[in-house]
Amino acid sequence: RHKSAGVKNECVQVVVRCRPLSNKEEAGNYQKVVEVFPARGVVEIQNPQEVTKENRKMFTYDAVYGPNATQQNLYDETVRPLVSSVLEGFNCCVFAYGQTGTGKTYTMEGVRGDPEDKGIIPRAFEQIWAHINRAQNMNFLVAASYLEIYMEELRDLLKPSNRGGLELRERENVGVYVPNLHSVLCKNVEDMVSVMNQGNKNRTVGYTNMNEHSSRSHAIFLIKIEMCELDSNTVKVGKLNLIDLAGSERQSKTGATAERLKEASKINRALSSLGNVISALAENSPHIPYRDSKLTRLLQDSLGGNSKTIMIANIGPSEYNYNETLTTLRYASRAKTIQNKPVKNEDPQDAKLKEYQAEIERLRQLIEERQKRERSLPRRRKQKKRVHEYEKEEESAEEEEEEYVSGEENSKDNDLLQMADKESKEKILREREVTNQLASKLQELEGQLVRGGRNILDTYTERQMELERKLSEIAERKKREVEMQQQLELQEETTLEIRETVTSLQQEVDVKTRKLKKCYAKWVALKQELVDTREEHNRDRRELEMTQNELIKELKRLLLIIDNFVPAEVKSRLTTQARYDEEQEEWNLCPLIAMDGQQMRRPVAQPARRRPVSEYALQQIRHGGQETLRYRGENILSHELDMPLRTTFEYRNPKVSASLQAVLAEAMQTEGDLDISTDHSNYTSQVKSRLDKIINRNVNNPDAAPAASRARSSRPETAAARSASAKRSTSAYPKARGLIPK
Repeated sequence: RHKSAGVKNECVQVVVRCRPLSNKEEAGNYQKVVEVFPARGVVEIQNPQEVTKENRKMFTYDAVYGPNATQQNLYDETVRPLVSSVLEGFNCCVFAYGQTGTGKTYTMEGVRGDPEDKGIIPRAFEQIWAHINRAQNMNFLVAASYLEIYMEELRDLLKPSNRGGLELRERENVGVYVPNLHSVLCKNVEDMVSVMNQGNKNRTVGYTNMNEHSSRSHAIFLIKIEMCELDSNTVKVGKLNLIDLAGSERQSKTGATAERLKEASKINRALSSLGNVISALAENSPHIPYRDSKLTRLLQDSLGGNSKTIMIANIGPSEYNYNETLTTLRYASRAKTIQNKPVKNEDPQDAKLKEYQAEIERLRQLIEERQKRERSLPRRRKQKKRVHEYEKEEESAEEEEEEYVSGEENSKDNDLLQMADKESKEKILREREVTNQLASKLQELEGQLVRGGRNILDTYTERQMELERKLSEIAERKKREVEMQQQLELQEETTLEIRETVTSLQQEVDVKTRKLKKCYAKWVALKQELVDTREEHNRDRRELEMTQNELIKELKRLLLIIDNFVPAEVKSRLTTQARYDEEQEEWNLCPLIAMDGQQMRRPVAQPARRRPVSEYALQQIRHGGQETLRYRGENILSHELDMPLRTTFEYRNPKVSASLQAVLAEAMQTEGDLDISTDHSNYTSQVKSRLDKIINRNVNNPDAAPAASRARSSRPETAAARSASAKRSTSAYPKARGLIPK
């Protein structure tokens, strides 16, 4: 639950930090157009094209730091009070905003290995553990997580295998959170530093013309501190979000192409959404577009919600970055008017500290019970031994005959006693093993909890507390001085106008002239503001057009590759399957078969069956029969194979009579050559000889005679017969006709 009594609205604290000129800017002879006045909290910026005092633009903030400001001053005066609020149970957030190459990562993380240039994140670690070490009668549970938003995709920097599987969720009592995000329980400063270094190794960094080590993603380091007072047993939870945003980029300056251009478009889109949220909150708009990007969803509580927030706007002093610096200052000026409603988180539902304490208490009780049980087992064994000795003395006083029998019984009792002792020893060993396991688990849980006020000298603790108290007082005093200075300047302007008295017409003319010039200067400034806004809008539009042209060029290249190397049917299928998810802002491939209107299948007990089947039903199915239909889970009937009627026959050789077979055999025999002659006597003799052969064959084989005669009657005339008949009618050869005259 949240403690809602006495809730006060707090504005977002805005701090501006200006870096010195870089080596490239000095080599290019770029002029310095930004002036910083830390005592007044004022930043003045001069348009390099109009070098006049009237054209200077002035912005006022909660705190301003110039190029000579150190990391320690920034932390002590601005961030230290915020971290103290985290240790009281508040939600707090620090995020760095600005153009690429202005020192956001340096402000948040600093330089590794240099204690003087440590950033906000490692200094927050030291402050948290210094407070824990000197706290008395309190238990702490500290967990750290590290994630990044790369191209609108959440990635776990501590567990790279989780990349792509993280999503944003929102709950009423918790707010916006990331489920399944890997968190590490920390016991000291070194653990948290190792977590930060591990995440930085996995963070996406690239080279651009503006920055050699440009952050290509928004990094968020989350610290969750659960505190429990041992006397009152109340739990408070403080959350600290340390955010290093990627810088806004212009493609014309960074020279980004291909993958870097895609990253820049996603970064600019997220930062544009953040600017829209800041503008909507500053104007008290009824609709705040938190859902335009995942960055604004994560910053939902930090901007206009339950959180204390510090915005550190990083700017560059060079005239080369005048437009980007002016845009950053305007957004930072709007963010000053955003009001949050921070409340303490007391006894929240998701606190793990009470669960750990309850588990520790349960393990302690189990260990005590087992230790008592182990102490009672040896006593029982000693009592059994005493009873056995007493029985042995009584048996020795009996008769000798009974002594032999009792000796045998005694040996059996000794064996039983040894077995009982062995079992009791094994039982004791098992009990001790279980007790040791519980003790190790208890020690592990107690190790995850951090008890405050250990191994710290009292004098050092008192001096450290006094030093932090003085630092917080100094920071609060400086803050009040800046506010008073700003109010004093406003009051001086109004009082001068009121106190001015004139004694002559000339003085009145001079006073009116000064007022007119002042009003005219304001009018010129507002007019210039409109012109600058219009130019900025046109510049952003041209930048978007350039980015769009580059993306279209990349898209055409990919389409060319697809058209030449991907089959048309595969392309059409992918186009049909592609669906855009508005919530996740990504394309997904849907299944080929539409699932709409299809009934969900019931869960099955076995993969091969549609529904659960008992063992009795399986036995009945194995026996077979029509009665088993009621035990079947599938809508299938088992039948014998129904064979069709045969419509063909096997081939059989035809049956031929012997006489026909003989005639066919005779016909198939080869005949001798026939000599054709004009002599009729010779022809007649040949015919007679052949007839005699056939007659003799028929006499020897009388069955074949009729068939042979029928065959001869049906056979066509031979060449000899035809020639003989032709000779009877005409001569065998034609007569010569002689020469035919022309």
